[in-house]
This record gives sequence, C-alpha cells and structure tokens, in this order.
Amino acid sequence: MKNLAGMHIIMVGGSGGMGSATAKQLAKSGAKISVCSVDQAGLDRLEGELKALGAETYFKYCTNTVPGDVKAFIDESVAKFGAADVLINFAGLSTNATLDTLTEDNWDLVMDVNLKGCFFACQAFSQHVDPEKGALVINFASMACKRPTGLNPHYAAAKAAVNTLTTALSNGMKSKNIKFTIMSPGPTSTTFFAGRKTADQMVSFMEAQDIAEMLEYIIVRSDRLVFHEIAMDSYAYFHG
Repeated sequence: MKNLAGMHIIMVGGSGGMGSATAKQLAKSGAKISVCSVDQAGLDRLEGELKALGAETYFKYCTNTVPGDVKAFIDESVAKFGAADVLINFAGLSTNATLDTLTEDNWDLVMDVNLKGCFFACQAFSQHVDPEKGALVINFASMACKRPTGLNPHYAAAKAAVNTLTTALSNGMKSKNIKFTIMSPGPTSTTFFAGRKTADQMVSFMEAQDIAEMLEYIIVRSDRLVFHEIAMDSYAYFHG
C-alpha cells in the first residue's frame, strides 16, 4: 500500500461535492492538492478548509473546455509541486433536455465539459509523467451511461464516450506507465441534483464522502493492481 504523504494530486473541476470531499480526504494524509474550477467561491472555500488541515495547495480559476487553460493549470501545478502522481477528472455538467428539447448549444456544452475537457486534461498531464515512476488517471463517467433514459441523452452519451475514451487511453499509454481508472458513480447527494431532486428523494443517495473514500482506496493500492472501472450505485436505485 502506498503512502499519500507527499503525493501530488491534480483535480480538474474539484471545488465542490465529490471533489471537495476527496481533496479533504487526501489532504488529511499529507497529499499535495492542486485544484482548478470555474467556481471561484468554491475554490476559495476549499482553499481555506485545506489550509486549516495544513495541506500544501495550488488553486486556479479556469475552465476545462479550453485546452490551453487546463494545460496551463497542470503545467503550473507541476512547476510548483513537481510531477503529479494522480490526475482526477471530476468536471461534469448536464442540462435537462430530451430529444424534443435538446439544443445544439446544450449538446456542445455538455460534450465539451464532460468529454473534450477530459481528453485535453489527460493529454496535458501525460506530458509530465516519468515512465519510471508512472502515474494514475481517474476519469469520471457515470451510471447514467449504463442505464440511459429519455432524459438528458446528451449527458449519457458524453459519459459513455468518457468510458470508451479512458479505455483507449489506457491501451495507448502503457509505454508511459500510466494507469487509467473509470469511476462510474450512481446518484450522489451533491449540487448536481439541485432543482432536480428533493431532499427526501436523495435520502438514500450516496454521499460525496463515499466517493472520496473509494478514490483514496484506489490511489493507495499496490501497483500490482489495476482498477479498470469502479461502478458504485446508491441503495435507492439498487433497492428500487
């Protein structure tokens, strides 16, 4: 099992919800945390919480949909803390739409945040990996791509593409000793469901902390192990 102390974790889109919980979980064990997000208030809040834990941190406001911006963030993170051990692509977005109501702008936005941003973050990160040391990339897909419904078909398609993209990158990056894991969570009680589900409906949803603890488990496991995909579901859907 690996020691998190001194490890450099880069998180794209990690200022709230699952990202915030994960940053705090890993920082408690001494990891250095770099986070970018378009949520400045969330970044400021998380920065204060991590500083209270004594963590070494780097924060930057940027969007993952502009390849040059996310590359600059990763380059700056590496310049500050040295080559990163782990990249986690949390950034995700959905808009409420069906086949009849989905617009091209909404399609492009969801694909850009979930898929394009994920790819270019992986590309920028891979340029800093020492093959002798290796690294881990965790990309967030979703249970939505395993049981798609008529709601938000663009989101389900984007996350299915993230799944396939991650498998392709895993096969293509073996020479650089980069392991890839697909994280596919089911419904989780975060702001992602704000305005879509009531508090009562989310009682049996997973919590962000559940995801954070699973990510820590994956990161600290022996290099002998490769987690190709982790699918976690809420009891609400399992039972229902």
